[in-house]
Amino acid sequence: MTKSQLHIVLVLVLIQVLFGINFPASKIVVAKMDPFLWSNLRFLIAGFIMLVISLLSRRQHPRLNKDFLLPVFTLSLLGMALGQGLFLIGLAKTTSINSSIIITFIPILTLLIVILRKQETVTFNKCIGIIMSFMGVILMRNITQFNLSNSTFIGDIFVFLGALCFALYLSFGKKFFMKYDNLWSTTWMFLISGFVMSLFNLNKMSMLDLSSFDSEFYYCASFSILFATLLTYFLNNWALKHAPSAHVAVFIYLQPVVAGIIGFLYLGEIVTIRMFVSGMLIMSGLLFTLRKN
Repeated sequence: MTKSQLHIVLVLVLIQVLFGINFPASKIVVAKMDPFLWSNLRFLIAGFIMLVISLLSRRQHPRLNKDFLLPVFTLSLLGMALGQGLFLIGLAKTTSINSSIIITFIPILTLLIVILRKQETVTFNKCIGIIMSFMGVILMRNITQFNLSNSTFIGDIFVFLGALCFALYLSFGKKFFMKYDNLWSTTWMFLISGFVMSLFNLNKMSMLDLSSFDSEFYYCASFSILFATLLTYFLNNWALKHAPSAHVAVFIYLQPVVAGIIGFLYLGEIVTIRMFVSGMLIMSGLLFTLRKN
């Protein structure tokens, strides 16, 4: 592995570590605020922070023509507004077990899309690696609790569509981020998705009482905005510029491993044999995916 490849892997691991830490932080936030409104606000706030950073850095802005605006608008919907919106709507209509298992299809959907679009070639290691990691996540999530019924069907469809949107974002975003400045592109994506989602949250925003939240809420909200939104999307877009879309997607399978480690270190959770085997499958799958031969 070259030095540049190692940097990419470390960035992809850092992204999933931040997402993993964000799970307990987000639980605290959404327990006190509407989830869809919170998703809207974090994109909007992250967008304005990124705008200030972009202006202060004096980076050259891409030309505002259809070649830039049309793709960045589409990607902001796929990766943020639609992806997050459909997932949150679906989560309210299905079980957490169903949603967590359906989300694991993102790397598989991404691989299928990049193959159909002839962006990447199919290799034995890539297929085996994704299958191994997928099996590890399924084993950790306890598929026996997965329940397909009429009561969860609509929610399951929404979650799946959200996963599909993110897979499309990973595929179509690669060429875009290779061409345009990452800082300005990410800024536009945050602001577009934030304003689009605001159209559906105007009433909720008018009734928002910021004084009703405690310090714990603000600590968790700050982490989610600065590290699990602003930094992760920026790094993810950078990774798409330097690595195959399927490689970026498969690192999503690290999230349950990170969550398990956090649970063991800070929440006193017990590491079972099943969790250990699941983690080994996921890590082995990642190594297979990254191998060229």
